[in-house]
Amino acid sequence: MSFTKEIAKQILSYFPYRYINVGKEFYVWLNKFERMKTMTSEQIREAQFQSFVNMVTYAYQETTFYQQLYDAHGFHPGQLKDFSDIRRIPLINKQMVKACGRDIIADRHKHKRLLIGATSGSTGKSLTLYSNRAINQREWAATCFMWQDVGYRPGDGRVELRGLFAGEEEYKMDPYHRVLRVNVSRLSHYNIEMIMKRILETGYEFIHGYPSSVSLFSRLVLENNLVNHYRPKAIMLASETVYDYQIDTIRKAFPVAKLNMHYGQSEKVVTACWDVDGIGYSFNPLYGYTEIDPDTNALIGTSFINDVTPFIRYELMDVATVTDTSIHPADSYLLPTIRSIDGRVSEIMYRPSGDMVSSALVAIALRGTASVTACKLIQHQLNEIEMVVETTRSEKELMDEIKPILKRLQVIFTNEMSFKITLVTHIPKEPSGKLKTVEVLIDREGVPV
Repeated sequence: MSFTKEIAKQILSYFPYRYINVGKEFYVWLNKFERMKTMTSEQIREAQFQSFVNMVTYAYQETTFYQQLYDAHGFHPGQLKDFSDIRRIPLINKQMVKACGRDIIADRHKHKRLLIGATSGSTGKSLTLYSNRAINQREWAATCFMWQDVGYRPGDGRVELRGLFAGEEEYKMDPYHRVLRVNVSRLSHYNIEMIMKRILETGYEFIHGYPSSVSLFSRLVLENNLVNHYRPKAIMLASETVYDYQIDTIRKAFPVAKLNMHYGQSEKVVTACWDVDGIGYSFNPLYGYTEIDPDTNALIGTSFINDVTPFIRYELMDVATVTDTSIHPADSYLLPTIRSIDGRVSEIMYRPSGDMVSSALVAIALRGTASVTACKLIQHQLNEIEMVVETTRSEKELMDEIKPILKRLQVIFTNEMSFKITLVTHIPKEPSGKLKTVEVLIDREGVPV
């Protein structure tokens, strides 16, 4: 950012948030989401289907990619009469989007100045993304709509514990966006009290971050006897699979804070919010359309907010736990509701027999541990898993807890599985700042990938 822009933002930070940081598009979409609260389930479904038809028609008319894809499969948007017709549309995936390059950009946006970003690359393959300010405004409207259940309002200040940033700074203050960004890579016993003091000085009452980062912060709060020094109204988690042991640590450190878990993607395809009452993840039906693959339980999404690069029936690579609760509650305007989102398809592990095991079982195996601060499972062979354990405790303390963990893992993966334990003081995070808890180096046949 130029020096001039930086100075301008500093000045604008003193103006009311609603006049500077958000625009017309934000309020148009926030009002659209708010209207769902007065609509019947049938009305919401009708509005969702019409949004779906509009996006498919738009993509076919505006992009070379979708016109060629649909013509090759004998599909035309005019064939969409009801939800059952959606199955006529071919699925797309990240590899297809990457291969088509700019052909997926809508013609009306191709020659405009676009914002260029990328997916986090947690699957090992980063994807170049194109967007504009309007899309970002719609995304922020959806996020604020989800967060309002825990008391957040647009313009409220928040402490951010997310991606890593370069340099020796322990935090960065962004008054324009009302955000205090903490450098998670530098968080330690040595600076936690100073960081806590700075947070208190801001008066910010909300924490927003990755589960791994917030649980690290929470552990330092517990170990340094800082519970109740800072009492945030709510903690909003995002961008990673959240595990029970992380939730337990966060609740102990911040017992009065409400918890919220937001699910979304860099591609801005679908979005969901974790229900604090334990029902599950509920999707915003006017943000996008969510499907679940009946064979793999993988999520498939269609975005209604991304009109620069439309994503239609896009394989999200995340796996859902589907139970009888995979319907929306009678009094809810968010749908569908699923029990949990358990991680990426690429994080599915295997028993020696080749049977699949969800990465969510890592949470079950680690439940109740005190010595383990982070854990990563690396599957090298069908019958070999390396368990990388991060801890600040002595090896004896750790091994006392590892024994029951291994027993639980043995039950999950069978006695034919061999486990190798590697103890470390720190598990490196991805370049995005996320913690990758599962890495599978083989396919279902045991062939290296």
